[in-house]
Amino acid sequence: MRTYVRMLFNSEGAEPKEVVGIMRELGFEPSFGTHDFVYKWDGKKTSIEDVLDLIGKMHKRMKGLNLSYEITTVS
Repeated sequence: MRTYVRMLFNSEGAEPKEVVGIMRELGFEPSFGTHDFVYKWDGKKTSIEDVLDLIGKMHKRMKGLNLSYEITTVS
């Protein structure tokens, strides 16, 4: 299972390198293509609650950085 994030930056917001650092701290890897980051779940059975917990942590860290994002999780 993987969770993908696509970031939409604003020139008045955080520097992209800062965002990459935060996302890495959360366990995401930078990615090329349609999505900017990917979180690779470790193969255990992942619940919707696990995904919501991860996204909740990400949301708290993104607060005040003046950017938007889209999230997609696929199995």
